[in-house]
Amino acid sequence: MNRHISKSQRQGFIILMICSAIMLGIGIYMFVADFNSTSIVTGWRSNPSEQTISWQTPVFGAIVMLILGILIKIDRHKLPKMDIQGKRTFVFEKITDYLKDNDFKKRGNHFFKSNGSIGYCVNIQNDKWNDANQIRFTLNVGIFTGAFWLEHEDYKHTGIVPSFPKEYECAIRYRIGGLLTVKEDKWYCITSGTDVMKLRSEIERDLTEYILPFFARYNTESDVIPNQFIYRKGGKR
Repeated sequence: MNRHISKSQRQGFIILMICSAIMLGIGIYMFVADFNSTSIVTGWRSNPSEQTISWQTPVFGAIVMLILGILIKIDRHKLPKMDIQGKRTFVFEKITDYLKDNDFKKRGNHFFKSNGSIGYCVNIQNDKWNDANQIRFTLNVGIFTGAFWLEHEDYKHTGIVPSFPKEYECAIRYRIGGLLTVKEDKWYCITSGTDVMKLRSEIERDLTEYILPFFARYNTESDVIPNQFIYRKGGKR
């Protein structure tokens, strides 16, 4: 449900911005050309009356649409009061919505998107030391290829490439911290005082600015050179 609401908001924002730009363009044209548009307005119980529309009318309409678009973009819906587990659920749902909007499929805390001969994996890894007062988690990403999996991960010699591979089965693996400009191990933290909207924005920024561009660098198997520090021929180190 949240995913569909988010899409509707984005579509509404785009439509309002386009209409606002069109109305503003009409207003500017009317002002520059010193042009007034005349229309016939028919009253229900009176004779038709002629009214003149000046350039201010479309400009005013453009401003109204712009304000409505900004209000939609701000998304000020009030969140219910949540405990730590509720905040975790909310944040994880937003991560899921974002990745599904980008064509990833989900199983548990694993996400996968196929791109022909390769695939993109995302995993939400919880900290094993999480407790009732604090929840920490990070994002792991990977580039999957069937050829690599058959050589390094097919321990039972099935010869069947998984249809939904996991991040730990990938040829190239990184944690979000390894993709940042300043390389550091990054963990997101949820406590009773966490602002979930700020945390959501931070995670979506990391997904948009680091993880998706990382995936975009790999489009064919020839682009994939396995992490040598993680793997060697014949299996994991």
